[in-house]
Amino acid sequence: MQLIYLLIAVIAGIAELFTGTFYLAAVALAALLALLAGFLLPELTLHWVFLGASLLFIVGASFLRHRLANRATGIDDLDLGQRALVLQGPDPQGQYRLQYRGSEWPAILAPECQEGPICPGSSVVIVGRDGNLLHIAPLPPSVSEETCPPLSSS
Repeated sequence: MQLIYLLIAVIAGIAELFTGTFYLAAVALAALLALLAGFLLPELTLHWVFLGASLLFIVGASFLRHRLANRATGIDDLDLGQRALVLQGPDPQGQYRLQYRGSEWPAILAPECQEGPICPGSSVVIVGRDGNLLHIAPLPPSVSEETCPPLSSS
């Protein structure tokens, strides 16, 4: 009987590596607890130990997962605050093309940005993201030394 709980623990532990949800880790821990309880308790009670420990650990994992998720909101986007270079824009829809991380990205001015259009060749800062559409703002004048060339009328 203890071999069954060892197999459950190993399979649930390996499956947890692919999901990252903590729930299968809770089942693996409950199976290990049932395995250890098998040395002290009669075989008929091991199923109840496994069931009770599984329920307790899954509730605990759910609480822990939601608590950690609430704490980590807003810090997982590593693009925020990074600089990018304006290649083109704005087009008639107000979109720009940026050079960022070695490739071109579409971007728009952030809604809170009250400044006029940004010139190609200027550096900007990424202040938000919606999918792969970056929200940008011009760098403050103390950071950005570029000035827009005068518009040529031809």
